[in-house]
Amino acid sequence: MAQFLQFYFSLNDSGAAAEEQLTEAVRLVLGADPDDDPVETGGPVDEARVSEIMAIAHSSAQDGQPLPLDERSDVSVDLGPGATVSAFSDSVPPECPQCHDLLADWDPQEWWDGDQEPREECPNCGFTALIGDWHIQSTPYARTECGLVLVDWPNLEEYGPELHDALLATVGSRPRYVSGHV
Repeated sequence: MAQFLQFYFSLNDSGAAAEEQLTEAVRLVLGADPDDDPVETGGPVDEARVSEIMAIAHSSAQDGQPLPLDERSDVSVDLGPGATVSAFSDSVPPECPQCHDLLADWDPQEWWDGDQEPREECPNCGFTALIGDWHIQSTPYARTECGLVLVDWPNLEEYGPELHDALLATVGSRPRYVSGHV
């Protein structure tokens, strides 16, 4: 059975600031009931579970490897270099925010190998920006140092738009959202 993953992440933040932002994002999610329609935050938060999620994130960060998918609960956090996001089977190349053409020849390997967010130019209209400033909601790959990962939650963009917006506002600067099935 396919799993639906949602990633709320920052392209700029790391360290203590990222940890604070993600701790608050975890509280928002844990205060929500995924069975509600719409999914809204504001319920009671199990602070012991918040601490457990953040402790697992710290342990993975110290190992230098993100937590494998099969070891993730329904809510997890990635901290530190090496964390990645992907739309997996729902992936499409980044879309130009000006002309909406797909960057069909985009190779995420440069980002994977170099750890630096690449700057790309649209071959159609000439728009040039860091790849994270393109439409990357269904990207095959992005790198971050802080992200919230939801496994098999309802699509919050559709079924919990207020929570979706609150998470984007909470995860840090240059917040992004990627979702897909694996």
